[in-house]
Amino acid sequence: VWKRLRGREKWALILNHYQYFLGDYIASDPYSDNTHQVQLMGFKDVIEDCLLFATFGMSGYAEEIKNCCEVVLATECDYDKCAEIFMNAIFYILENKMNFGKGVLIEGINNIDAEFSKKYNKTALYFTNIYILPEEFAIINNQCKIYMAFFVSEKEAQYIKEKGSEKFEDVLEQNNIDVINIDRESVI
Repeated sequence: VWKRLRGREKWALILNHYQYFLGDYIASDPYSDNTHQVQLMGFKDVIEDCLLFATFGMSGYAEEIKNCCEVVLATECDYDKCAEIFMNAIFYILENKMNFGKGVLIEGINNIDAEFSKKYNKTALYFTNIYILPEEFAIINNQCKIYMAFFVSEKEAQYIKEKGSEKFEDVLEQNNIDVINIDRESVI
């Protein structure tokens, strides 16, 4: 059904899904790398004291990244910098036609914004199945999956590379880590 839907119908399904679960968006900004175009939508107070960013258009590149999906990132501060870093990671995924899904790690935050990386001790974005919102939010029309991203430290990134995403997520769960808090200490 998804592939048979025309562009407008597909985008309407995603937008309706977002608005049903997240409410009205407060902003929508277009981002482009001359090959790909993705909107970044902002939703306020979906999570207390946070701004939730959601991609709108990543699913249009499903064949390139072998996954029909969109991604969200929640943060409680430094919204503009978080948006810039998040979209840099999204375009890195698209440009490199990465096999996208749970466990993807995009390093290099220090190359995008060294001040941000140093301030929060975060060097990468980690992508996983969404668990900060209701389970029903995680899939649109049984075909388009929604993932979440969050910032990780250099030690956490190294742990993910050495031990794998499952073990890393086990550590997060065992320590009841609030992954939205970008100022949090490294769990590793």
